[in-house]
Amino acid sequence: MTQETFKYDYLCYTVHGVLRPNWQLKLSLVFLCRHILMLILIGGMSFRGGQKQETGYLIELLNPVYNITDLLPLLLLLVMGLRNPKAKAVPRWIWKQGPWLMLFSIALFLTILGFRTQLALSTYGTVEWAMIAANGLIAFYIATSPYIRDLFNEFPPPSKR
Repeated sequence: MTQETFKYDYLCYTVHGVLRPNWQLKLSLVFLCRHILMLILIGGMSFRGGQKQETGYLIELLNPVYNITDLLPLLLLLVMGLRNPKAKAVPRWIWKQGPWLMLFSIALFLTILGFRTQLALSTYGTVEWAMIAANGLIAFYIATSPYIRDLFNEFPPPSKR
């Protein structure tokens, strides 16, 4: 029996020997997909019927222009589920670019927010400042975490046939 050494705790690895996505990454990706997820939530609530008062305030938080910023994190969530030896070259390439895709999504969100408000910081409410702060924290985490760097550099090796 060989003695394998792991950089992180052995529970952080999958059966394929690659790092498991941690809860911080999963939560970050879900947060970065918030516009599409809110759209789905509002759509689901509207099927109950007669709930205009409940969903009215949620619709104000959504602007369709921000949905474009959710596509890259949504793609990463999809590829996260495809991390196995049978995966093709495209998911492997997308996963390798993961940190850059997340940072681009954050930069795109901040750019759109700036253009929509003409950088008038006095017009930002509590929600906008909270979103800016959360995006900044996620960007800082992605840029500085060695775990994230190692995670996106690993993909299960292709199965041998």
